[in-house]
Amino acid sequence: MTSYRYTAIDKTGHLTRGYGTSDSEEALAASLQQQGLELLTVKLGEPLRWRQPRVHPKMLIVFCVQLEQLLQAGLPLCQAIAVSAEQAEQAVMAEALRGLLRDLEAGKLLSQALQAQPKVFPALFYQLVNAGERTGQLPETFGQLKATLTWQFELSAQIKRGLSYPAVLCVMVMIAAYVMLTFLVPQMAGFLQSLGQSLPWSTRCLLALSEGVMHYGAYLLLAILLSLVSVTLIVRHSEKWAYKWDSMMLRLPVFGRLLRAWVITRLCRFLGLMYQAGIPLLQALQWCQPLLTQRVMARALEDVSARVQAGESLTASFAATGQFPPLMLHLLKVGETTGGLDRMLFQLADYYDRDVQVRIQSLLRMLEPALTISLGLMLLFLMAAVMLPVYDSFSTIRY
Repeated sequence: MTSYRYTAIDKTGHLTRGYGTSDSEEALAASLQQQGLELLTVKLGEPLRWRQPRVHPKMLIVFCVQLEQLLQAGLPLCQAIAVSAEQAEQAVMAEALRGLLRDLEAGKLLSQALQAQPKVFPALFYQLVNAGERTGQLPETFGQLKATLTWQFELSAQIKRGLSYPAVLCVMVMIAAYVMLTFLVPQMAGFLQSLGQSLPWSTRCLLALSEGVMHYGAYLLLAILLSLVSVTLIVRHSEKWAYKWDSMMLRLPVFGRLLRAWVITRLCRFLGLMYQAGIPLLQALQWCQPLLTQRVMARALEDVSARVQAGESLTASFAATGQFPPLMLHLLKVGETTGGLDRMLFQLADYYDRDVQVRIQSLLRMLEPALTISLGLMLLFLMAAVMLPVYDSFSTIRY
């Protein structure tokens, strides 16, 4: 599939500029003609990263729900996807579904059509649908995808809801600090210095900090932004530094344990889904590697896959990496012994999912009072720095 930027016109003469993927310019023109558009100009290229249209996670969940219900009702696959395309609320999702339909009509499998659109459909779609096609359980596969995507969306929404108030409070603290240091403190500086006595250390510190922010605040902000951009670019383009960054994240006191539990939740859920769908264990381990965005854990899973391929047991392979907790190793051993590996994986996913939610709630409960106390301490320091020299001046007055 090739990416194109095009200009088209509809029957009313309205110009439309957009982006699309197709096998050729002729296929793109035919696709636009089906939408009532006439292709005017076309050239190779993708939109800028921040201008690329994205499919909302809810649209993927709705798509899975529709496919599960329509296929269970006996509707042919092409017709089911055509119905989903007509009901899609997002234009980019409708275009993606029409692309799936064109690929299916051209003789491709649904898994191949999904794989051709990685920016819309995650790798998990292709992998599970591929297994569902081979086992004849495509409706059940979309039901599993729906449950997994719903879990991911709800967890993400929970984190965003929990961080909204601390984020607003943090912004207010920074705004209050900036206003005090650049407006209030300079207004009081002349008065404090005119008292004609030695100022306490808190007042001297406040005046120096205010002067520093006023003279060098812009340079400091620019340096912080450049540092953040530099670190982001280095981590994004250097595999070595990206691995070091992910390793450092796992070693953080509180956040590291939360991150590890979240990665283990994803791993157990995805591995359980693939194993339950009939995918061989070794292949499921290999397919799970790109789904783990944490590089240290992904490399550990790669080592597990190599050890399993060499003939070691699954539990021994996980234990040899040193990255997985004893509880997970114990339940994996039970699952291997009893033949209920998929059931144990789902139990582990549920356990660590609850653990992640409890840890997130604990962190959020700690974060809100911490920010409130920080704001209070900042105001207390300001009041002490201003009022102490005034109080000392009044105490020297003789009546």
